[in-house]
Amino acid sequence: MSHIKEDNSYVIHGPEPAVPLGLQTVGNEILKTLQSLPQGRLAMIDAFTGEKLLSSQLLQNAINLATALKFHGYYGQSTVLSISSSNSLDFFVPILASFFNGTIMAPLNHTYTPYELNHVIRIGCAKVIFCSEEVLPKYVELKKSVGFIERIVSLSSNVSEEFREDVETLKEFVSRALKGANARMETFEVYQGKSDKTAALILCSSGTTGLPKGVALSHLNLSVRISHSRDPQYVPSTYQNVLGLMPFFHAFGLLTTFSALLNGQTVICLKHFDEDVFLRSIQDYKIKNLTLAPPLAVFLAKSPKVLRYDLSSITDVYCGAAPLSANTEEEVKQRLKCDAVRQAYGLTETTLSVTLVGRNEAKRGSCGKVMSFISCKVRDPETGRSLGPNQVGELCWKGPSMMMGYYKNEKATKEIFTPDGWLKSGDLGYYDEERYFYIIDRLKELIKYKGYQVAPAELEAIILNHPAVIDVGVVGLPDERVGERPLAFVVKKEDADITAEQLKKYVADMVSPQKRLSGGVVFVDSIPKNPSGKILRRQLREYLKKYITKAKL
Repeated sequence: MSHIKEDNSYVIHGPEPAVPLGLQTVGNEILKTLQSLPQGRLAMIDAFTGEKLLSSQLLQNAINLATALKFHGYYGQSTVLSISSSNSLDFFVPILASFFNGTIMAPLNHTYTPYELNHVIRIGCAKVIFCSEEVLPKYVELKKSVGFIERIVSLSSNVSEEFREDVETLKEFVSRALKGANARMETFEVYQGKSDKTAALILCSSGTTGLPKGVALSHLNLSVRISHSRDPQYVPSTYQNVLGLMPFFHAFGLLTTFSALLNGQTVICLKHFDEDVFLRSIQDYKIKNLTLAPPLAVFLAKSPKVLRYDLSSITDVYCGAAPLSANTEEEVKQRLKCDAVRQAYGLTETTLSVTLVGRNEAKRGSCGKVMSFISCKVRDPETGRSLGPNQVGELCWKGPSMMMGYYKNEKATKEIFTPDGWLKSGDLGYYDEERYFYIIDRLKELIKYKGYQVAPAELEAIILNHPAVIDVGVVGLPDERVGERPLAFVVKKEDADITAEQLKKYVADMVSPQKRLSGGVVFVDSIPKNPSGKILRRQLREYLKKYITKAKL
């Protein structure tokens, strides 16, 4: 694409920031702010058990672990750590410890199957894995096969005898280094480095196509998130309770919860989604601001259970991870009688939100205006020309929240940036005369299921391994509740005796829930492709429209 001449004649910049960027590594900010919180401030409450964790305990536990990691030789940018667990009060202890030590944290989806883990674990090659009790067997097996995992540390206080040889508890790991004492907070030293050059996280994202890649986010990227989370243009400035419902291993859940903890908010932690626990938590903890993905907004708009709880505390609903229809937005607002349902737009690659409908603003169906520190242009993907208001093109981004790149993947990094440094989102959209943005479609091929990214190419590779399948093309079946469901168009061998249900089970046995073929399997004679063999997904989506119409008749 080197023949494309880039044009920057229409560029939209965010407003002046109300909160300046911290230019040190974020460990300094964590230490300073958590130490300054009022005595007795609650960091987290387990919504299921009522167990509580003070901010002072979270800080001391993180310092203890950071000290122990350094003692064991895990310090600085050459060390990658991983955590794999459902949401819990202990989840952020290894996260904060890693930020303190300048190591790189690579969270892993705890629902991944061994097949999926075998790929993503090799992106960062983590030396130490922190994990919950239920996923220990997967990592014990992986440790035998991959060769680079040195330690498995259980967040649980108990480890069954069968895993004792390979696993130690978090308490044991720390005690061996500290001999049972707490590390001294006043003498604790945080890793120092250039915030834009120091990697903090490797988060899984499929980018525009293909298998998951590792998005490397820097300490500077995290500083942008912290600044936005303290900016009164976007958020209330008062202490309050917030829900920790979105998975903590996912960019959305991890970064919003990290910001909340750093701002002295109390996170009501939900280890998994339960309709009644979710609604009761809002009611009992008087949640004012809800941060959701669209499927939860649909639940709030339509579920009869919502009417059984007092949700009058809610004033604002923020929705991200995928577009929310203007109708659902209005339904939620009316049903909850809240001031606003505000949408945001962002990517893992942009360290989440780059646009947001600001406080005291309303714009139905819009994902908002460009945020501080950020610049955007709408680009014609064919010519590189910048487009003006109400012209649809690919949204491209610049600013200090753009990722460092895909970890150890120069080719993919080069492909996602324009020659002059704009990050190509793969999303088609436009802005109006007031500079509010709207998302129309995706250039990229990803399926969005409950805010998760599902790569068609990954599912196609699995399905093609089935002996009864000749060819396959996977697309997303629109579904208001979850966004899109993976659906496979399959060409089977002439004499093959295979049913759609058998093929769905075959895939389900190898992938995590969001990647299952919940949209269905449709048997076809051929898969449309271009001369070079690339699947024509737009054409498949046309097939899909006909399939949906037929199914309704």
